[in-house]
Amino acid sequence: MNSKDSVSKLSITIDVYGKGRAKGEVFRHLAPITLSSLLRNMPLHGRVVRFKDQFIYFNSGVITGMEKARKSFQKGEIGFLSSNGGLFFFLDKCEVALPINPLGKIVSGLDVLMKAGAGDVITVDIN
Repeated sequence: MNSKDSVSKLSITIDVYGKGRAKGEVFRHLAPITLSSLLRNMPLHGRVVRFKDQFIYFNSGVITGMEKARKSFQKGEIGFLSSNGGLFFFLDKCEVALPINPLGKIVSGLDVLMKAGAGDVITVDIN
């Protein structure tokens, strides 16, 4: 079964303008309300904010509550910060100050996200 046949797992593309494309998977069971809100608003666009070599994020404009939020993330995970609508891509294992809803993981192109700098334009859409 591929990801297009699954109700729980969805494939997404993450384009960093002028740098390349990454692919990811998001899972409904991790944060169903958050993911539904994000999907209704796709494609999502924003400018990259970078925090050292730990993560990048952009403001999605979507506001939802916390769901199964946590503060510890592994390299390649995707998360959503409910307090500001930030869609996070973790470039390394890290602990964050505020709880973030886990959404999924990067399956290819993490190197593209590692090259993304502050102010780069990023677009996230369903495959």
